[in-house]
Amino acid sequence: MKKVLWIGLLAVWPLVAADLIVAPSGAPFTSIQAALDAAQADDRVVVQDGEYREQLVFPRSGSAAARFELVAAEGHSPILDGTGFNGGVMVMIRNRSFVTIDGFEIRNLSNINDGSGVRVLGAGEGVHIRNNRIHHMLGTHAMGITVYGTEPEAIRDIEISGNQIYECEPAQSEALVLNGNIDGFIVSDNIVRDVNNIGIDFIGGETDINPDQTLVARNGVCARNIVERANANYGGGYAAGIYVDGARDIVIEQNRVTGCDLGIEIGAENTGLVTSGIVVRNNWVYRNDKVGIVFGGYDQSVGRTQNCFFLNNTLYENDTLGEGLGEFWIQWASQNIIANNLVRCSDQGIWLYSEAGNQGNVVTNNLWDALARSAGLFVWQGTEFEGLSGFQQGTGQGANGLSQLAQLRDPENFDFHLRSDSPAIDRGSVVYEDLSGDTDIDGDARFAGASIDIGADEYESLPTCFYTVCAAWLQFGTTLCGEETFRSVLEPVALLNGTCPCQ
Repeated sequence: MKKVLWIGLLAVWPLVAADLIVAPSGAPFTSIQAALDAAQADDRVVVQDGEYREQLVFPRSGSAAARFELVAAEGHSPILDGTGFNGGVMVMIRNRSFVTIDGFEIRNLSNINDGSGVRVLGAGEGVHIRNNRIHHMLGTHAMGITVYGTEPEAIRDIEISGNQIYECEPAQSEALVLNGNIDGFIVSDNIVRDVNNIGIDFIGGETDINPDQTLVARNGVCARNIVERANANYGGGYAAGIYVDGARDIVIEQNRVTGCDLGIEIGAENTGLVTSGIVVRNNWVYRNDKVGIVFGGYDQSVGRTQNCFFLNNTLYENDTLGEGLGEFWIQWASQNIIANNLVRCSDQGIWLYSEAGNQGNVVTNNLWDALARSAGLFVWQGTEFEGLSGFQQGTGQGANGLSQLAQLRDPENFDFHLRSDSPAIDRGSVVYEDLSGDTDIDGDARFAGASIDIGADEYESLPTCFYTVCAAWLQFGTTLCGEETFRSVLEPVALLNGTCPCQ
């Protein structure tokens, strides 16, 4: 309940928001929707453990100073269960601003024909969707989280973070999607896995979402997400783990994508659209079915990809089905740059594949590692070149490239960090320093040596106190970090876990 405090002697006390508690029994509310309807714009609806058979609608907005929040009680994991409902949406946020949903398991909605676990629709700003676990959205276009900017006014400053989406059936749509007039977003630290089409998607140009094709998803960051096994159940299987379709000005960084039809795709499906300003950097893209990274319109009749950058990614043994597309696939695209990537092809040996649509793109300063082969293959505008030197001589591309074993720490167990003897160390191009990001895939400083490293990992020697610790550990009872202390096995264990005792 609001407490309106007195005004006197020129002192003004702020309003105090209330927590409305929801529990299956013994609380003021047993229904989440009833609590949402009763709450004021700056209240919190706090839900305790239990299974709630409800489909929810946010009835009002909050404000920048006082958000309207639906949250799990601390230490609780309430379940929003769709069993018995016939399709639709589990949580609808339409034309709302400064609202939050945080900490729910959302599950078991069947017979969906265009529905979602959480859907944001219309216009608004400051929507936060955090730490939810969404699964078993079943049917067609049965999605996890959807944001549709349908109005002339944008959806602005949306955050989607810490969620899990799995065992959903989004085909022929996407498990997590931002589509239409969306300006400013963060999609971070989510896990999307085991879905029957695209994992994460940023879209523009679909007139059924927004009739103005210029109002596309834009000015966002897609970071630190894990996407696994996003595989289309139709059309031969061309679902990307992370996809940009007609959107612009997005940074895609520090993600890990594996087991999908395509790893990361930057394209434009609608005629006349140009996807531009996309920076794909510092990602691990490994063992996807058909290709690691692909960019460009899929046909001459559709849109184009231009002025995008593919920097400091590590691609490892993609094209597991042997389609012949390899690690990089260039479609209808121009004026894009592939630089500072570490590329290990599988034993079939395809590093890069392109046909006639590849125009004016630049490949430079990459490390090309061909496992179990003396040299890998480049297919450039339909012509095949064997080995890096053949590619350089035949096309003028591949400047400052390396063709050596990458020397990765433990790639068979998907640890693609650089070993101390890796030729990738300090061999990246500083030309793209302003686009390479401040941190590598682990969040460590991107520039740790004489120059940027090739690939997603920036090699760092062990923490500055490592040698002090090791020397002290070998000398029983000596000084460590200014203290007399017993040498413990916990110290090197802490180092291996990345926590230096001297810090």
